[in-house]
Amino acid sequence: MFALSRRAALVALATLVSSAACRDGTKAPAPDASAQAPLLPPFQQEIASQKAELTLPGSWKYGYKMADKPDTTAGAFHAIEFYYGGDSLTKVPRSMLLVIRVYKQAAWDKISKGQTTVSTKFAEHDGNVYAFSIRTSNPYPLNTAAALRVDAMMMDLTGPATPFRIEFK
Repeated sequence: MFALSRRAALVALATLVSSAACRDGTKAPAPDASAQAPLLPPFQQEIASQKAELTLPGSWKYGYKMADKPDTTAGAFHAIEFYYGGDSLTKVPRSMLLVIRVYKQAAWDKISKGQTTVSTKFAEHDGNVYAFSIRTSNPYPLNTAAALRVDAMMMDLTGPATPFRIEFK
């Protein structure tokens, strides 16, 4: 019985002290609006057709759908397309954010002479050139959840500390 009443007294004392400490008339500091959200760790997306792994920023996790397919656009022979996932429930359509095209070296040499920074070469492997293109404007209405997510994804992909890279197996 004594232990129970002693425990109750200690709980009451702790409650009293903590509530008195909070009543000193000062408010808790407001959170810093400029503080950035914690960054999610980068992750790997397997691209089986190219025997490669693409490292993407953490903000891309669960935010895209990938299409890995043959492609003949601008002399390429393969394309890996990344679409913002969209949402049929909220009627947000999917939209392409990133495309990686694979060229033979000779085709890339011919195309790269005439193009104006439409694609950026970021890897070479086994006689192939890997070049990517990104969407340059947000396709979603300003300040919607989709627009904010796409902005974060694209900023993380193109920022100075991006983990975006491809590694071949």
